Amino acid sequence: MKKFIIPFAFLLAIIICVAVPVGVTASVDTSASGDEAVAIAKLETPTSAVEPATEPRLIPGEVKGIKASEVDSDTLLLTWDKSEFATMYTIYRADETEDGKIGEYEKYKNVKSNMFRDTGLSEARIYKYQIFAYRITDNYIAQSKPADISVMTKLENIDSVTISEKTTSSITVNWSASDKADKYLLYRSDEKEDGTFKPYKKIREFDKDSDRNFTDKNLIGGTVYKYKVICKRTEGGNSAVSAGKAVKGMTDISAPKHFKKLKATETAIKLGWDSVIHARKYELYRDGVKIKTLKDTTYTDRGLLSGSLHNYTVKALRKVGKSVRVGNSAYLNASCKIPGDRIVVSISNQNLKVYKNNKVVYSTAVITGAPGDRATTVGHHHIISRKSPAILKGSYGGSSWTTRVSYWMGFTYSGQGIHDATWQSAFGGQYYRQGRGSHGCVNVSLSSAKKIYDNCHAGELVIVKN
Repeated sequence: MKKFIIPFAFLLAIIICVAVPVGVTASVDTSASGDEAVAIAKLETPTSAVEPATEPRLIPGEVKGIKASEVDSDTLLLTWDKSEFATMYTIYRADETEDGKIGEYEKYKNVKSNMFRDTGLSEARIYKYQIFAYRITDNYIAQSKPADISVMTKLENIDSVTISEKTTSSITVNWSASDKADKYLLYRSDEKEDGTFKPYKKIREFDKDSDRNFTDKNLIGGTVYKYKVICKRTEGGNSAVSAGKAVKGMTDISAPKHFKKLKATETAIKLGWDSVIHARKYELYRDGVKIKTLKDTTYTDRGLLSGSLHNYTVKALRKVGKSVRVGNSAYLNASCKIPGDRIVVSISNQNLKVYKNNKVVYSTAVITGAPGDRATTVGHHHIISRKSPAILKGSYGGSSWTTRVSYWMGFTYSGQGIHDATWQSAFGGQYYRQGRGSHGCVNVSLSSAKKIYDNCHAGELVIVKN
């Protein structure tokens, strides 16, 4: 027994004196305990011990399968396959310095399990690890070949991502800078028709010196888009990314397309338009006044004056959260079916025609309003007052008048109408441009006024066209 003790003591002394790989230093680590901690603390070099010839030496298997997971900006988890015969693992670490260089390996931790969570790390920095497996017994210490891994910690998110401008087909995204990133990755998630979202997809990559904004075009009106900006740093085969900072915005709601008159009678107009994606309802206006909020994309506007012309506006509505968004407007001028009985005034021809059952029964020359602010109002009107005789009162440019006429057929609430004008010596031609134009009324001869008066009725359509 004495012969065995003396040689082993001598061999242990030799093991303690063997040198470590360059850059590795020894230190005491309290994560191991008992004889194992004492033995590792005395090591200056991870090496294979020379055991007594009378006892077989079990060398730990090479450390394999090392990988890093749960990597964050200040922590990561190292795991590896268990090494056969190992009773302990020693971890060495080399850190990236502020100037981007990698320092020397230093002994860092002793662990018994095949995993280790490293904490207190710095954002977007490279850490290199070297792991040895040891077998420590009363008689010898043996080490495996090391396993190496290089890991970069995650980047922190940037402070902000915002949307600065929107149209029906574009959104402009802006983001703040990261002092660690060398690239920015822009991802987008599109809203589906059912309101859910597609997976994020990368749409653009930007260098750190690029402008930190992007206008995303060719989008769909009234649709919500989610954007996410991820920071990235790549160095020496290592890369790190941030979790991503997100923002969402909705393009302006498009105007309904193909807004048109589908059908008309003398007193009704049926309107129709294409549906707008994500629209909840539609607002319909006639001549600037809202007449209906509806879900359908068709509407029949009834109870109109015979042959009347109207300006329609339709807008799509979408509810987003607790608010209702109003879309852009589509416009349409539409008239009821023109009745067979009507009066038509042509300003360019200075002519008036009376129709009965769509046939002209009377035609005469006229003088309409002088061009400019005295012009006769173009459009579809109706006779709203009909008197014989009548007193006309008015004022313009500081002068006023009171005039008696034999026949009056008013067709606007602003005071325009058809009447006899015995002070005019002739009608037609270009007189209305030559200082003889009226203040908006349609002047005719006395005989013509009687003929028109006898062939019209209250409510009859009066069309004034250029």
